[in-house]
Amino acid sequence: MDVQSLSSMKSSVTTEDIVETSRRTRRIRNRSHLDTQIGVEKPNKLSEELMTCLIGIFLKLNQVSLAGKGSAVVPKHSLSCVNSKGFLSKSTFNCKAPVFSFDNTSNIDPYGILPDFDVPIRDVGPYKNFIQITRSSLDISQVSECFQAMGNLRVLMHKLCNVDLNSLAYKQKLAFWINIYNACIMHAFLLHGLPSTEEKLLALMNKAAMNVGGIVLNALAIEHFILRHPSDSKHGLTDEKEMLLRHAYGLGYPEPNVTFALCRGSWSSPALNERSCELQLRVYTPDNVVNEMGRAKVEYLEASVGVTSKKKIVVPKLLQWHMRDFADDLESLLEWIYSQLPHSCSLKRLIMACLIGETKSPFARMVEIQPYDSEFRYLLPL
Repeated sequence: MDVQSLSSMKSSVTTEDIVETSRRTRRIRNRSHLDTQIGVEKPNKLSEELMTCLIGIFLKLNQVSLAGKGSAVVPKHSLSCVNSKGFLSKSTFNCKAPVFSFDNTSNIDPYGILPDFDVPIRDVGPYKNFIQITRSSLDISQVSECFQAMGNLRVLMHKLCNVDLNSLAYKQKLAFWINIYNACIMHAFLLHGLPSTEEKLLALMNKAAMNVGGIVLNALAIEHFILRHPSDSKHGLTDEKEMLLRHAYGLGYPEPNVTFALCRGSWSSPALNERSCELQLRVYTPDNVVNEMGRAKVEYLEASVGVTSKKKIVVPKLLQWHMRDFADDLESLLEWIYSQLPHSCSLKRLIMACLIGETKSPFARMVEIQPYDSEFRYLLPL
């Protein structure tokens, strides 16, 4: 899976849809004050409620599945009983401790960077406390157990059809579209099931769509036409559909850190959402979206970048795809990663030792790209 293959897939939105929505939103603005107050939803609150509802459904399906298998549901995985991809190891049934543990010192390798543990175990940051929802732990066939939540989801999606985005400021748009993107994909999993191959994941992302203010947008259109830089095109021309979407919904200027907020529900994706100081479930909010994305970035880097015993710096494919948002080449990308990590982070010291010891070697030889894994998984900071 790469950026090119994602960008080449078709969006479900049409030029006529965009033009008609633009006319409709002008009519909304021209309503009387009383009419505007009645039945008009606040977009950001609605997007937050959508995400909270969907996350609740997935957690419920996860709990139902685990309960059926006789497993306890607690927020952390024990390293001794769970392998690097979260599946039960062959020795699980011989473990004296439960399969899941509350031990705060548990250290996992959420992205399988060091599967052989050939270097001293390091702290992967807050990700060590996140729960995993995987194909083996989720049972979508039990969605009937979430009758009330599914009803609430339908109501929220109906309200989304009539939402007006014209008065949103930059941060409000940013938080709204991040939540809607993530909600699109979660909803698509509920509708179409879990994709079994990379190709099916790409197809699902094209199907992952929601009606936002009268126009149907899929996840690809939201990511590439609204949240990211304009796509490169020959002769400096931009696709008409992309241009209209950017004019109607775009942010005005892109925010590179959305890379760490957008979750495709795949193994290599960043964690789904942020958490509050009280460790309660939280989604992206307009007042704090910049700080929330910054925190998501640091936490993802701590968990997804590593240094091997051979002094290779392991960098996730996701960063290589979007390298131009942060750096000009691999050398400056490593410098950027180093600069983003907190001073207390053990990974920062490992990277510095690696860079100092290999100054005469080409930076390309120092980097190992971690392949993108499209297998289904959600990481949740609970």
